[in-house]
Amino acid sequence: MQTGYKLLLAATIVSSSIGFNHQVSAQQDTYQIVSTSYRQPLTTFETYIGGKRIETVRYTLGGVDRLHDGLLYSSFGDRVIDLKNSKKVIKQVELGPMRIKKYKNVYYAMSLSAINQFSLSKYTLDFKKIGATKRYTGFGRDLIVTGDKLYVLADHMKGIDYSIKLHTFDTTSFKSLHQETFKQLIHADHIRQNGSQLKIYGTSLKNDNKLTILSYDTKKQRSTKMMTSNQYVKGGVEKTQMLSRGTELIFNMDCMFEINHRTKQARLLYDNDHDLIDYTYDAKTKTYHVLELTTKTDDYRVMTLNSKFKKIAEYRLKRSDSLSPFRVL
Repeated sequence: MQTGYKLLLAATIVSSSIGFNHQVSAQQDTYQIVSTSYRQPLTTFETYIGGKRIETVRYTLGGVDRLHDGLLYSSFGDRVIDLKNSKKVIKQVELGPMRIKKYKNVYYAMSLSAINQFSLSKYTLDFKKIGATKRYTGFGRDLIVTGDKLYVLADHMKGIDYSIKLHTFDTTSFKSLHQETFKQLIHADHIRQNGSQLKIYGTSLKNDNKLTILSYDTKKQRSTKMMTSNQYVKGGVEKTQMLSRGTELIFNMDCMFEINHRTKQARLLYDNDHDLIDYTYDAKTKTYHVLELTTKTDDYRVMTLNSKFKKIAEYRLKRSDSLSPFRVL
């Protein structure tokens, strides 16, 4: 950390330690905004304390829309940057990476190689390819790697026929071990692991656009239960977070809500007229930072919410014609 930054941080802490009462103090309300350019090879990480930008880190990679497991990449390109590598070296992967997951010092990548085809590749931590890329039918949505198994959630389209399948592969050679078709779902794009269970989030045929969660037992290789809530998720599920043993936070572009797995009821936590792009939880201050887009004015802002999801601060981001925010950290 640079000396100038330390002095700025110290000065900010001293000057802002009085008069905040119920709001998060400026030295605590710290977050990062990740923005990318679709005109030039540029992605920035901007660090803010309150509404003041204190640091900007630049990467020579544009059109980025993926930031997972410390990796920065675009689902439309074939380049990836390991953010833990201070040299900012750009590595090449298979074109169209949708998910890259690290597991036991290996990166597993699921890419879209055609309209109705996904591919699986394996890389070292330095992104040297291990073995050959394998291609399979389906539009890959999400990827889970656990034990010696790899699971891909995919849409399958054949003429007017449409189905959602969960593919099981071994991690050694990507040999196909099993396929499970979920006839109950009309849309699904997110998986979460819960022990030997996979939670699959989507919408069902009977309850269009209402959240449906399927539980899939990886040992028995079958669905064990299905839960449909009373909450709509038109844009699909973006992120999930366990709030307690029986409750879970669901985040999508419309709102943030809590689902109670025992009662199957949903409770709205946060909603407004803006599009919700991303959120992050700060465990130190027990606050949520929500990145939003005001569609009417095309302006971005960060809302800070307390543990009860009440607004305690609002920060407007400086508008840029060349950079588009897509993550808050």
